[in-house]
Amino acid sequence: MADRRRLYSFRPAFWLVIAAVALAVSLSNPARAQQTIFDVPSDSITPAGRLFLQNEGQFRPWTPGAFYLGTQYQALGVGHNTELDMTLINITAPKSSPIVLGVGAKTAIPLLKKRLQKCQLKLIVGQLVPIALDRFQGVGGVGNWSYASLSGRVPWTHTRLQGGVSTGTRQIFGRTNVCFIGGYEQPLTPRLSLIGDWFSGRHSLGLFIPGFSLAFPRDYALYCGFQIPNFRENGRTGFVVELAKVLSLRKQ
Repeated sequence: MADRRRLYSFRPAFWLVIAAVALAVSLSNPARAQQTIFDVPSDSITPAGRLFLQNEGQFRPWTPGAFYLGTQYQALGVGHNTELDMTLINITAPKSSPIVLGVGAKTAIPLLKKRLQKCQLKLIVGQLVPIALDRFQGVGGVGNWSYASLSGRVPWTHTRLQGGVSTGTRQIFGRTNVCFIGGYEQPLTPRLSLIGDWFSGRHSLGLFIPGFSLAFPRDYALYCGFQIPNFRENGRTGFVVELAKVLSLRKQ
């Protein structure tokens, strides 16, 4: 992400709303959908006949380098451990990259289900085709993002670990790159988990983001974290907040 120099103030009411939401956990069954950890694609797949919606905001409300980066994410479950994805990327203030529409798919294939049932091993593979809707500093056109990773759960702690490789072009990453991707999820309660992910390298997603996820009734979920760039040229530190909802497209 390019250097961001303007200040975008956030009223105290914003933080009160976030705190109120975090405290408003009910005793109903929690939501179980998260298609990325923060930025790294997770092993979760939207169930067939359901639509996953998520709004992500990455922001830094103080100077120097105040910024906002928004991402709108939708995934349609089509069965066979697969979902179709559409993502609107790079809604930035101040503008630092072209707005991109990404279309693609992700599959999470269970491995050794009988032999290592408690480990819940999965192979995650995905492809996204980013299409720049405008041009910024010479970046436009159509690109590519491909990724593959393995995930599994440590039976005695229930920790889920994930690691793999990602390759993408500058429409999403600011530069063409090949990098390592990794993540973790540590359940603390049925609704609350510690989570985090990491892209290696020198590019706009080269960040470590630790945080937590909180599940709510009626298939809502909240994710909050703090991004730490690998290198100064990757961007700035800041907050990451995501709100997700799963909708059923079938009549009940």
